[in-house]
Amino acid sequence: MFRTTAVVLFLLFGREPLSGQSSGAGGQATALVGGTLVDGTGRGPVSGATVVMRGGRIVCAGSGCAVPAGARRVDVRGKYVIPGLVDGHVHYSQTGWADGRPDALDVRARFPYDSTIASLQAHPERFYRSHLCSGVTATFDVGGYPWTWALREGAERSTAAPHVAAAGPLLSTRDHWVNLPAERQFVHTATDSATRAGARMMAAWESDAIKVWYLVSATSPDTAASKSRIRVAAEEARRAGIPLIVHATSLWAAKDALRAGAKLLVHSVEDVPVDEEFLRLAREAGASYNPTLTVREGYLQLRERRFNPRGLPLECVDPATRAKAFLTDSLPPAGGDNAAIRARAAEGYRLMLANLRRVHAAGIPVVMGTDAGNPLTLHGPSVYREMAAMAEAGLSPMDVLVASTRNGARAMGRTDIGTVERGKVADLVVLDANPLADVANYRRVSRVVRGGKVWTRRELEYR
Repeated sequence: MFRTTAVVLFLLFGREPLSGQSSGAGGQATALVGGTLVDGTGRGPVSGATVVMRGGRIVCAGSGCAVPAGARRVDVRGKYVIPGLVDGHVHYSQTGWADGRPDALDVRARFPYDSTIASLQAHPERFYRSHLCSGVTATFDVGGYPWTWALREGAERSTAAPHVAAAGPLLSTRDHWVNLPAERQFVHTATDSATRAGARMMAAWESDAIKVWYLVSATSPDTAASKSRIRVAAEEARRAGIPLIVHATSLWAAKDALRAGAKLLVHSVEDVPVDEEFLRLAREAGASYNPTLTVREGYLQLRERRFNPRGLPLECVDPATRAKAFLTDSLPPAGGDNAAIRARAAEGYRLMLANLRRVHAAGIPVVMGTDAGNPLTLHGPSVYREMAAMAEAGLSPMDVLVASTRNGARAMGRTDIGTVERGKVADLVVLDANPLADVANYRRVSRVVRGGKVWTRRELEYR
């Protein structure tokens, strides 16, 4: 049975699935020896370091670690050891192309939506591998179909998958139509009671967060009702002891979300500069800021019918997804003035960079997240574009590293990943070049360690 399944997956995606069901079981230790350690805490690099792993955990990390007798030694001299990256904003219910978002471009005649979602549910391993290949060892799915909750347990056990946290279906102020007849990923907050019922469903499924898609305007006739309903969601989140996540892209909505108790904002404020009141509210709420800077570029490329893979190591993308991305160039042209749309987007991007710079300077924790799964924001390698954008905003390479490791883990509610310290899960990336010299060096992946299992980059690539 397994062999038959493996052959099918090979035909679909180019290789048999990775074998990684153990998490460092057995007594043999593994030691990464001689590299420069940048541990994700914000502390400076340690040269000539050793990281010792046993049973899927880190037992020693630093310059004073002895290699146990009988340990497997991995020579990483001249290389850099960092924590596994955390993508704090992904969607496993989306493909990375138009077929997963028919509201952006309707290709259902060729790619039926129900079949697309069934394939995503059946084969998350294609994206797991893309993430690991890119150095991502943990992901936070902040909105999708209910089956995304079930991904967590299997991914946690496997060294061939990143850790998965999942928020499940979104509570949406808009009655969005991108759902399936028997299953919803958007639950409309039509009334206070509907909002409460939806939030309680999330809590019953032990969701890692309650997510609100807060598409509101300060002057809308529905504003008062929307404000009431986000507070209902926040009340239920507090009752369940789970965080409230909010998609809010205007300053007004972001402030209101923080007043309600949001712990994570998963998009930039993109309409006006953030002000002192916003910064104060974020500090008082203990909130983190996930700017999600680059997802709009994918939508622009889809609209322009032009896939630009520059900077994306496509060997980390499964063949089926890669082929669809290149179909973009053959799609019928979109209407409208693309040049004007891109110019407006460029102005918005500059504002998002400025807002991130101010948020970071105010000491509010920043989390790296890509919104992977949206059109042409591909699972896995899109982290490199996002990290480059954060550096463009003015964050130092160390700031980008912390946002992409420790802060992301904290946003997921995990204290056992995100840094290279004794007792933490052994999730690591070995780079061929110094990430503190240039964020482009995050692309220079030599090895990825997930739960103590050491993969070479070549083993994880699709060819």
